[in-house]
Amino acid sequence: MRVLHVTLSAARGGRRDAILTLTDHLRQLGVECGLLALRNPYSEMGAVARQVDYYEGLEISGRPTLLELAEVRRVCRNRQVDLIHAHDGGSQYVASALRIAAPRLRAVMTFHRTLGLESAGFRNRLRNRVTLPLIQRVLTATEERRQFFLVESPVSPEKVQVIPLGVDLTTFHPEPSIRATLRQELGLSPDTVLCLGIGHSGAEKGIDQVIDGFALAAARLGDRPWHLALLGGGSPARLAALHQSARDQLGDRVTLAGFRPDISRWLQGADLLVHAPRLEAFGLVVVQAMATGLPVLGMSVGGLPEVVESGVTGRLVPAGDIGALAEGIIALVGDETVRNCMGLAGLRRARERFDAVRSAESHRDLYQDLLTRRSGALE
Repeated sequence: MRVLHVTLSAARGGRRDAILTLTDHLRQLGVECGLLALRNPYSEMGAVARQVDYYEGLEISGRPTLLELAEVRRVCRNRQVDLIHAHDGGSQYVASALRIAAPRLRAVMTFHRTLGLESAGFRNRLRNRVTLPLIQRVLTATEERRQFFLVESPVSPEKVQVIPLGVDLTTFHPEPSIRATLRQELGLSPDTVLCLGIGHSGAEKGIDQVIDGFALAAARLGDRPWHLALLGGGSPARLAALHQSARDQLGDRVTLAGFRPDISRWLQGADLLVHAPRLEAFGLVVVQAMATGLPVLGMSVGGLPEVVESGVTGRLVPAGDIGALAEGIIALVGDETVRNCMGLAGLRRARERFDAVRSAESHRDLYQDLLTRRSGALE
């Protein structure tokens, strides 16, 4: 079975992590996986090499031309691709166009978006009306995203399927020895409760809400030893503003770590993840945290209630409620027993429901099912 994964951009971030975790585990199941980025030159694609069988990069600036579509078709012919897995609206358009030229190709699309960027508005609805008949399955990571897509898009419910994203449990797992090492590196005492806020600087990820929550909680935490580390990149201007706000409100209680490739190590060494997005489809970092045995304090947004079992694997507070977030910070920073119980429950849940092996098996089975249905060209 040969599958070509197509995405607009292979830039680092949660979506690329999700795609590469999937391709890596599909390959272990005998599925050949390529990755094609429509807006990255080939020279920028080297970072993905270890987790795919091959990669291709184009430099398409807008809607693909006939010549550019022909180039993607050439890749499919040369690599004998059976199925295209699109990962955004732009690659969904490419996949549907290729199926017109090559009806034997199968095609699925994963709807990753937290925003309505690929489903709301006249142009998106028009594109979906034209292309979705040629896409055989639409995949979402949560039931919330599935219902959102069904409301926004002209597609039958049977065509939209939930397959949760998977986490590599060989990378994200408990490693107690890192706790002391990480505190040494940060200049913290061994008993400091280390909290993490992880996400890019965009408003939807809510890092500003994490900062505000800790600022509100700080007075009531008193002299209790705690520290917040903020991880993530983003636009320089937005990042600078967030970091300035963190320094102004939290002083030496905050470490501004920026983008870090070793996210698993930070999760393994921390005591609590505080995740306060304004919009969230799934929350891959939340599952990564749970897989390391870390409890999660989050806002009840999007698909997060399907990932975090509030009161069991973590605690969810109402969206946008900074006061409730601060109360959660005070409660969890102050109670090691509760944190440990939630961390163990989250670890069990991650292993049972979000194992990358299981996710890859579900994708492989879906691919295989579609490939056995060669009858209808526009099925």
